[in-house]
Amino acid sequence: MTTLRLIDPNGYTVPGSVITASDGAIDETRAYLTGTLAAQHAADWADFGYDPRNYTIQDS
Repeated sequence: MTTLRLIDPNGYTVPGSVITASDGAIDETRAYLTGTLAAQHAADWADFGYDPRNYTIQDS
């Protein structure tokens, strides 16, 4: 099991983005975080220049 979290461009964890994934679901979880969740969060903060391409994933 691996815990993944989406990190915004300022280095903060995006609320609701901490997900524990099984070894077989890591790629799918990464795709969800960088695709869907990053796009939603960036859209909410677009007035401040957030862009989903500037988000990263941290694993532990």
